[in-house]
Amino acid sequence: MKRKILLMTIIIFVCSTAIIFAGGNKDRYIERGVFSIIVPENWEIVSINEMKYKLLRGTMNNNFAPNINFADEAYSGNFDDYLENFMDQLDSIFEGNLEYILFSDFATHKDLKGKVIVITTFQQERLIQFNFFCFPMNDDRYFIITGTNLASESARYSELFVNTVRTFEWLK
Repeated sequence: MKRKILLMTIIIFVCSTAIIFAGGNKDRYIERGVFSIIVPENWEIVSINEMKYKLLRGTMNNNFAPNINFADEAYSGNFDDYLENFMDQLDSIFEGNLEYILFSDFATHKDLKGKVIVITTFQQERLIQFNFFCFPMNDDRYFIITGTNLASESARYSELFVNTVRTFEWLK
């Protein structure tokens, strides 16, 4: 009987250790079985009732917390048309109060290809930088990961957002 208990304990330990190591970084966040991403060090995962997905939030500094949020939307057109429509929406939302800083190809470590669009805009007397990472999904849907920070801290956060979004993976 003791041998069976010892054997079961060893099997459970080996299996649980394999699962832990197979999971990789303990800070990899899995969102509703849809995607996973590595959370930046010292950031928290926050749930907001109005949002479909949780967001990642950094430390408050100068009354602003940098964040990364996730959204998907339906659009019945190809990726280039979607991006053009997306930028038209940005122009409309910010009423021309924006500057395009970057529009470029982007790929994750798992070779998911998309685009990155970086803009700045004045919001409540602050210059804010938005880093939009756009990816095509299946079934006429598109996925947007947005990293937001004070533009004065762009050197600090641009690299962090790029490195974080590169860890993004689809789970389905």
